[in-house]
Amino acid sequence: MAAKTSSVSYRRELGSEQLERALTSGQVPSGLESNLLHFLDEAPVEIVVMAVEEAAQRQSDNPAKVWANVARLAKALGANRSDLWA
Repeated sequence: MAAKTSSVSYRRELGSEQLERALTSGQVPSGLESNLLHFLDEAPVEIVVMAVEEAAQRQSDNPAKVWANVARLAKALGANRSDLWA
């Protein structure tokens, strides 16, 4: 659901695996910067929280580390809601 939210109105679709990888690595998938920015700025907060929790669980990662990656992604992409993710 989170990946679909980030791909509304975009030609290329951000897949769930790509979103999970971005959240757990802090790396923006090439060519999908707009999708990820849309996700961070426009998706309901509850969906972002759910995606972070699921990504952390699936990768056996610490949720705090994933949140740090989200903050880094938001800053790198110039997200309007970057303060929310910091």
